[in-house]
Amino acid sequence: MRTYLHIHLNNHTVDKEERSGEDLVKIGRYYIAKTLLDMGVATVDPMAAENPLIFSAGPLAGTSFSNANRTSVGCKSPLTGGIKEANGGGTFGYALGQLNLTGLTLHGASDDWVVIHLRKDGGIDFDSADAYLGKGNYEAAALLHERYGKKVSLALCGPVGEYGGLLAGVAFSDTDRRPARLAARGGVGAVMGNKRVKAIVADLDKMPVLYDRKSVLQDVRGYAKKLQDDPVVMGFYNALGTMSMADYMNYVGGLPVRNF
Repeated sequence: MRTYLHIHLNNHTVDKEERSGEDLVKIGRYYIAKTLLDMGVATVDPMAAENPLIFSAGPLAGTSFSNANRTSVGCKSPLTGGIKEANGGGTFGYALGQLNLTGLTLHGASDDWVVIHLRKDGGIDFDSADAYLGKGNYEAAALLHERYGKKVSLALCGPVGEYGGLLAGVAFSDTDRRPARLAARGGVGAVMGNKRVKAIVADLDKMPVLYDRKSVLQDVRGYAKKLQDDPVVMGFYNALGTMSMADYMNYVGGLPVRNF
């Protein structure tokens, strides 16, 4: 069982709900799409306060299971007018999992720019973001780490998102505390900026409570061994990186050039 947060920016209050079973497994893209449909967001201006911004982490977030700590960010896209799920790596999903959180939704918009701090003791603070406004992601991240320490992960709205630039993404901390991982598609950073949320700071804590910890850790090791033994994973992705897929996708016609 994990907790989901509904953060109401208009009055800086938080509602919590517990998720388990199928509701926990279906978090992520499915939850984003279903929530936006159920809320009738199709009729909402994507840059209005009524457009929710959803951060969602998977059921194994907070563990060392490969690929389990990515973060889905969703809203009505200001670029396309449709449902958007932008996916990013880094440590933010890992931090949410360690806080026993499966995600959060930002409702409404704050009157003033804020930093939302998700504390490991369960508390949630709304701090002034004035000191970080107008600064590039790396400078802002360094200042945030000065304030909140090294054992945190950030979801950061950059200067383009601050002024509502529609190409803005949401930057996540990597393992070296750099805001170098991005949920980049669909203008999700513009929606975050429109809500006047400069950053969400999540404390890093410890692996969440698991129903059968021994079995989970055994499966983590087993899956890691399969990846290490796979020649494509180790000889292609590990050697050349994710961007090595660009040449292959171009070869099979998967890049959106010349109208496909």
